[in-house]
Amino acid sequence: MLGDLLMSWPTNVTALREPHEIERMHFLDSLSLLDLPAVRAASSIVDIGSGAGLPALVLALALPGAQVVALESQRKKCAFIREAVSRMGLGNVVVECARAEDYGRSPQRGSFDIAVSRALASLAVSAELSLPLLRLGGAMVAMKGAISNEERTLGARALAILGADSLELVRLDPFPDAENRWACLAVKTRDTAASFPRRPGMPAKKPLGSG
Repeated sequence: MLGDLLMSWPTNVTALREPHEIERMHFLDSLSLLDLPAVRAASSIVDIGSGAGLPALVLALALPGAQVVALESQRKKCAFIREAVSRMGLGNVVVECARAEDYGRSPQRGSFDIAVSRALASLAVSAELSLPLLRLGGAMVAMKGAISNEERTLGARALAILGADSLELVRLDPFPDAENRWACLAVKTRDTAASFPRRPGMPAKKPLGSG
């Protein structure tokens, strides 16, 4: 059902149009998160920059006991996710049409077990948008392709500022011959300062850890 909706939706919410590619690059890629024990055990998940609702919708199907927030700033994509939630009867998904910087200062701050993002931004930017939303002991899971040593170093610096003391890269294997699929995993061990996240646009304009 979700694949059909992605292909038939009147506005582009994904660049992929072939069923095989949607299955591999969206569905199987999202399901690979279940290889992480922290994700499987989560009772609350926020998907930052959810786009077409991926991985939020797939995780909600796979983890019916978890409450999933699909956080997306583009209204046309929010409309798609809401329609998908309705058609699929997913009572454990909430769609929040907002900037992550603003949502990180909402009453939901500090309440999630997992903050996941998928090819969202640099690791430092993903960290600033994720850590404020996590409870202590919660984990950022940033899905990325290959990252440079520089991005990893800057990301680790940003995480240290935001309340995570270590960064682990876990290889994901969503389908045969998949390459450069990584989960950047960081557990929040300290409170994030109230000054983060900074105002909309600033995390990307001046990433933490860059000087």
